[in-house]
Amino acid sequence: MSRLRIRPVFWLLLLYVILATAAALQAWTLTRKMPEQDGPGITKYNNYIIFRNSFDHLTEGKNLYCAYPEEHWDLFKYSPTFALAFGLFRGLPDLPGLALWNLLNALLFFVAIRQLPGMDDKKKALILLLCVADAMTSLQNSQSNLLVAGLILQGFNFFEKGKPVAATLCLVSTFYIKIFGLAALALLLFYPRKWKSVAWAAAWFVLLLMVPLPVTGFGGLAAQYGHYLEMLRNDHAASVGLSVMGWLKTWFGIGVSQVLLALAGFGLLCVPLLGPGRFDTLARRSLFLAGLMIWMVIFNHKAESPTFIIATSAIWLWFFTRKRTVLVYAAVILVFFLTSLAATDLWPRFIRSGFFEPWGIKVVPCIFVWILIICDLFTPAGWTLKTTPK
Repeated sequence: MSRLRIRPVFWLLLLYVILATAAALQAWTLTRKMPEQDGPGITKYNNYIIFRNSFDHLTEGKNLYCAYPEEHWDLFKYSPTFALAFGLFRGLPDLPGLALWNLLNALLFFVAIRQLPGMDDKKKALILLLCVADAMTSLQNSQSNLLVAGLILQGFNFFEKGKPVAATLCLVSTFYIKIFGLAALALLLFYPRKWKSVAWAAAWFVLLLMVPLPVTGFGGLAAQYGHYLEMLRNDHAASVGLSVMGWLKTWFGIGVSQVLLALAGFGLLCVPLLGPGRFDTLARRSLFLAGLMIWMVIFNHKAESPTFIIATSAIWLWFFTRKRTVLVYAAVILVFFLTSLAATDLWPRFIRSGFFEPWGIKVVPCIFVWILIICDLFTPAGWTLKTTPK
């Protein structure tokens, strides 16, 4: 009898399942070992507690966006729709709920990478392996960044398969998790029947907006969005994060408008769209997608270490789409060691706290790659990109 052969994809899937459950177990275990504090104390999975409790606040008519120090630290910064969706986890004990949340993030990201078009299984496997450190950073903080990256990539996959209904649902959903996800709708410009995609995007936008109405009513939902906008205004002025704005301020003492700089970056990314026929190949569309996902992170004034899985997954997509040069290899080596591994124990604590953190080193390689992508977008495809199917 011949031995049963297990495909490598199984081991990669198992790896991501283990990462998700191990991160949940680690956070839950460490929380149990923490000293008692006033109230419930600060857990090692505070973000999950914020998400879970937001469902109660929404259904009880409380302001989602004010502080609840007796329950958790920090604020809820997502949409009322996201709060309602977390009702799926509300009845579960902490450990299984946290594990399922991590698995949702990890598995959607895994599936999206596995379905990338125009790329062989070996390259997809390498992307998944190269993203492990950033994926684990997001999972250990019980954040939603893997989910956002997965939804954007899966939206791209659906568009490439000629499925605009599913594609627009994925992309619009990111907006109700993190606002900058709305920019991903720029992808629909590359595909036929644009007005149909616009109509579906608008329909999904309205539908997801109205989903909480049965528990809030029109007045309650309007009030929540009023609180949401107020929180965003205050939050926007609070910090510059690991971003281009933070880099300019830290390295050069330059203070610029965060909104204007982000819009300028997005405009620069979109200028090549004006050229006729510039995005009629998969390689060019993949290149724009990579630049867009990196833009979402490096121009985000609240970017932090767990956010960078959105950028680094895009960087590896760019790497396997582009022709290799010494400069390209140098760029991804810097990304791997100074971005992906920046928050790990590979670097001694005194380097992380004394150099990486105060100087915002984590974002610098991503800025460098984004500039290279902008240059690629302005050059003929055959000069820089590999030949891929349309």
